[in-house]
Amino acid sequence: MKQSFLNEEGFILLCLCLAVFRIYLEVIKFNLAQLPISKSMGQRGHKVHKYGLYMSVGYVLLFAPQMLLG
Repeated sequence: MKQSFLNEEGFILLCLCLAVFRIYLEVIKFNLAQLPISKSMGQRGHKVHKYGLYMSVGYVLLFAPQMLLG
C-alpha cells in the first residue's frame, strides 16, 4: 500500500504553523509589498499575497480542528 505524505501528522502540523505565521504577519501589519520578490512582481505581488492570506485562513479553518481533536 502506498503511503501519502499528505496524511502524515508532522507535515500537516508544519503547514499549519506556516499558515498561522502568515496570518500573524498580517495581524501585525507587516508590509509584504516591501519584500524583494514582491517588488520585482509589481502589482501582481499584491494579488499573490492576498491569495496567500486567503489560503492560510482556509487551511487553518480546515485543519486546526482536526489537529486539536485528533
